[in-house]
Amino acid sequence: MSKEINPLKGIVNIPRFGLFVITAGITAAGSLGLPETSILSLLPSNILNAIDASGSIAASKEMHILLTIIPGFMLAPFISFFGMAAIFGITLGHLVIATTSKIGAVDLLSPLFTFLGLFFIRQYKSPGNFIGPAIFVIVTSLWLSYVGFTVTGLDMLPIMIFTLLSQAGIVAIGYVFYLIAKQVKIFG
Repeated sequence: MSKEINPLKGIVNIPRFGLFVITAGITAAGSLGLPETSILSLLPSNILNAIDASGSIAASKEMHILLTIIPGFMLAPFISFFGMAAIFGITLGHLVIATTSKIGAVDLLSPLFTFLGLFFIRQYKSPGNFIGPAIFVIVTSLWLSYVGFTVTGLDMLPIMIFTLLSQAGIVAIGYVFYLIAKQVKIFG
């Protein structure tokens, strides 16, 4: 194929494809390969009781599955370095995870909200890159709250608090790594 008629010239190249594959792999294999760890199993019991006095959310098997930590979301703040290739990679990795979900078919829509949140990170990548990750946390948390409410029928407010804690925690860890990488100028 000649360079003049190649419609993908400059869009798809080896480094971008590599980022796509690496981010998809970290997201999918990191979640499917590691033991499932829910935020509910990491929080101290006094915090669990303060948010959900009845204990119904902490006892819900579906909520433990829904609030499983996705290690690939730690890459979310790095979208400002990696660009659209990483957005598509993390989204594809999340789709792979969603196909194995025990929550049901509604979880197959979760990658759409992941894509939307990651896109906001890309859009708000300058000064401190704090607005984009915050929007990502809000978008994905609202979706997970809705899914948790529809699947379990439990009280919406504690579900929303737990999803915010879960998403904010994993993105905050990634944000710390992002700040370190930015300070050390690993990515330029």
